[in-house]
Amino acid sequence: MASGPDELRAKMVQIAGRYIERVTREVVQLKTLVDNAASGNLDVVREIETLTHRMHGSGAMLQFHEISGCAGEMERLAASFVASGTVDQPRMVEALANLQTAIDKAVAARSAG
Repeated sequence: MASGPDELRAKMVQIAGRYIERVTREVVQLKTLVDNAASGNLDVVREIETLTHRMHGSGAMLQFHEISGCAGEMERLAASFVASGTVDQPRMVEALANLQTAIDKAVAARSAG
C-alpha cells in the first residue's frame, strides 16, 4: 500500500491528467467561440471569459503555469472587451494560438515523461 505522500502525488498526477484532457477539449470549444466573437456578440465573449477563467485558475493550482498564463490573458482580453462593448477578435485569435501552443507543450511533456 502506498504511503500518504505517495498517494497524494499519484492523485495529483491523475488530476493533472484529467485537466490536460479537459483543456484539450475546451480549446476546441474556444476556437468556435472566438470565431463567433467576430460578430461582436458580447454573450459569446462572456462565455470565453468564463471558460478561460476556469482554465486559468485550475492551471495555476496544478502547476501548468504556461497554460494558466495564456488562459489568464484571454480572460483579461474578454473582460476588457465586455467592459468596453467592443471586440478585437484578431487579438483573441492571437491569444488563442498562444494558449493552444501552451497546451500542446504540456501534452508533449506528459507524453515524454
